[in-house]
Formats: sequence, structure tokens, C-alpha cells
Amino acid sequence: MKKWILMLCLISAGAVHAETWQNVGGSDTAELSIDVDSIKENKGIREAWSLWNFKEARNNNDSSFPTLKSYKDMHQYNCKDQSLKLTKEIIYAENDGKGASRDHSDALKNMQFTKPKPLSVADAMVQLVCGYEIPAAKK
Repeated sequence: MKKWILMLCLISAGAVHAETWQNVGGSDTAELSIDVDSIKENKGIREAWSLWNFKEARNNNDSSFPTLKSYKDMHQYNCKDQSLKLTKEIIYAENDGKGASRDHSDALKNMQFTKPKPLSVADAMVQLVCGYEIPAAKK
């Protein structure tokens, strides 16, 4: 009985942190998605997690973590100015943000908001996040 209760608790806890990845685009080497469930807004600035998946492992300049197959980034979005900045980055050994991981966020402390070039990947990210209607319960 205790095992069933524990399993139900774990399942319920997992549901609270659900992710809904919406595809932004891709190529023959990579795909980009944004977790629309992570889009939140505070004082006019939105934030959301994005996920890059690579078809082939990419080299990393860290001998203790030589290759990666995906990474998750947290960006902040100034929708009024149509700009964004990278605030967190976690690399993963496997696709879909799985396997061994390393947090590279310390290197991003002085990032500034920048306007993406029109029709770029970053522009598509801004359009998706800023155009997304956040459910009333999340505002």
C-alpha cells in the first residue's frame, strides 16, 4: 500500500512540472522547441525554456564532458522592444535534455537584451514567446 501511495505522489508531482514543447523549426542537423508551459511574465519581461536537439553529438570544449546532444536555454524576452537575452544554459549528453548534464549559466551573467535579425531563429523565438497567450492562472 505504501508503494502505491508513493507512486501516486511521484506521478502527481511530475504532472505539476509538465513540459509542452512546441517546435520552432529545424534542419537536417538540429531541432529547436520552446516549452510553452514555462512561459511566464513578470513586470513586462517574459521568460521561457528552449531546447535544442542535435542529430549528431556536438563537440564541447570540456574534456570532462566532451560531447553534447542537446541543451536547454532560459531566455528573457522584452516583448515591447522585441529583444531577448540568454540567462541560463544547461548542456546534456543525450537528446531531449536527458543524461549527464552541465550548467553553463555562470558565463551568462552580463548578457544584455539584443534585437534579433529579422527572420532569424532568435526572431522566431521572440515571435512565439511574445505572441503566446499565457493562461490566466500563470499571469
